[in-house]
Amino acid sequence: MNTELGWLSLLPSLLAILVAIATRRVIWALLGGVILAHGLLFMPAWTDAGMSAATGLYETLTAPNNLLIWGFTLGIGALFGVLEQGGTFRHFVRALENKQFVPNRRRARLFTWMLGVVVFIESNVSIMTSGTTSRPVYDKLGISRQKLAYIIDSTCAPVCILIPLNAWGAFNLGLISQQDIADPLMVLAGSVVLNAYAVFALFLALWVAWSGWSIGPMKRFELAAQAQAAEQDDATPEQQPAHKGAVTTVLVTLITMVAMVPVMLYITGDGSIIRGRGMQSVFVAIYVALGLALIGSWWSLGTSWARLGRGIVTGAWKILPLALILWLAIALGDVTRTLGSGEYLAGVLNEALPLYVLPALVFILAALTAFAIGSSWGTFALMLPLAIPLGLSLGIPVPLMIGAALAGGIFGDHASPISDTTIIASLASGSDHIDHVRTQLPYALLAAGFTIVFYLVAGLYVTLS
Repeated sequence: MNTELGWLSLLPSLLAILVAIATRRVIWALLGGVILAHGLLFMPAWTDAGMSAATGLYETLTAPNNLLIWGFTLGIGALFGVLEQGGTFRHFVRALENKQFVPNRRRARLFTWMLGVVVFIESNVSIMTSGTTSRPVYDKLGISRQKLAYIIDSTCAPVCILIPLNAWGAFNLGLISQQDIADPLMVLAGSVVLNAYAVFALFLALWVAWSGWSIGPMKRFELAAQAQAAEQDDATPEQQPAHKGAVTTVLVTLITMVAMVPVMLYITGDGSIIRGRGMQSVFVAIYVALGLALIGSWWSLGTSWARLGRGIVTGAWKILPLALILWLAIALGDVTRTLGSGEYLAGVLNEALPLYVLPALVFILAALTAFAIGSSWGTFALMLPLAIPLGLSLGIPVPLMIGAALAGGIFGDHASPISDTTIIASLASGSDHIDHVRTQLPYALLAAGFTIVFYLVAGLYVTLS
């Protein structure tokens, strides 16, 4: 098996990214990346490479943690399929309009931003909740789904890393605990405010929500959405009053889904949210919410069970491509770690440089790694064991180095077309995936530019003090 491939180890991820952008066929791009990665591992034994690729895909599909991911992915599709088919979502949107919570575009965008901040327990649940709740309102008001995808993607992941009472927090705490750190929890807490990219991305999204600012390709989609909404307004009859029972069903379902996550984290962690099982908690929360949605739709609107069953199937079927993309993205991330892509990038970029540039270098290295493998989790696992000893040995504050590594991983969540968070944001908003990547990239790069300046200044301050 070839595990020391140098620059060749980057080819599978680069191929997947370039093919996805060029062809918009993300599934085929990811599958090609997986096959190429296994080919590099076993070249020139191509038969072994084929067997390894098939085995890797199967093991990724059937891994217990991944089964939970497939389960809650299809479950969230079924949940919102029931709310849509059952008619309760339509009444919920009417209620928002009638109560004037979102009477205009600015209020609608701010509503989405605040919803993403409030639902901080799990990024995927937050994205799905914010996206699917806001989408009908955005369509009516003439805000592009690409703008929705940007706001939810740039709100939910940063908030979840800045308020680490979730699976991300537990995962990173575990990585920090493996290093020579006296108080891992306090060090993790100290790194939160030094995660500059998450802070800049969150407040840039707030500014965009307030102002409606569009740059790059986003302008075209905004104009198209406004024109389409104007046409629909001419042909749309006046809305009828919202059914209170249906609105209650949606509210209870969404609140329960969010509230059940920390409850299950507490239960599965034997009294500690931080030690709780994140995937299992999300899985249970979604299916409890699905049960409430079924009962509430039947009770409030008298929706037949046959129609609700069709909602389950239709909703799960719509989100099935997401599950497939997630499967291939995880498989690609696993094999690229075996190839040593992250270690190679670390070796290339970690040259003899002035001390003050190291926090910025860690951010750039983590950002490139996350962009290449499409996984913030994988980036954290690769970068924290590199950044923490580097900080300890050179006298750079460890929270600053951790913050830089986490910031780079979050950037990958925004910029990479093979990131699961980027993919879920596209699905939740109803935006074409590559359109979301292209329209979000200018904002992500702007926040990344501010972040690099911050880490250069912070590094210079540390070295001079």
